[in-house]
Amino acid sequence: MDHSVKIKGVSLIESLVCLVIIGIGFIGVNQMMSYATSSIDRSIDANKINFLSETAVEDIMGDPNNATNYEFSQQCIKNYSSTGTLAEKAKAKWAKHFMQENQLKVNNQFKKLPCDNLDTKKAEIKSETDKTTIKFRFKSNKGNKEKFIGVVVK
Repeated sequence: MDHSVKIKGVSLIESLVCLVIIGIGFIGVNQMMSYATSSIDRSIDANKINFLSETAVEDIMGDPNNATNYEFSQQCIKNYSSTGTLAEKAKAKWAKHFMQENQLKVNNQFKKLPCDNLDTKKAEIKSETDKTTIKFRFKSNKGNKEKFIGVVVK
């Protein structure tokens, strides 16, 4: 007579161990997705800043003799008029781009993106006898992140 018992199926402890292992795997995947999303957001911000700076630099390079008129500083309000000199029109265009006006549409209405008063965009122009340099300074993430881009206009 054979007294060995054949147990079929999975015990409760084995199934709990399996659930814990799968749970740890899901937590790891969730953290990787969170990191990837924040990395993509940072990359998008950097690309946007580069694009906006290049646009502004091209405007100034198109009018190098008046480069000092392109001093620019903006926070959460658009404070430039689109009338007047070429520099004023360019600064109004920059302000519109920096404020990201009419870029996000929800339910057929444009949504204003959040802005913090510590987030600033500046174009600092330094003119010397033989060259004019521009330094764009962007602060974002409530003033915690800062990026500089500099260029020599002439």
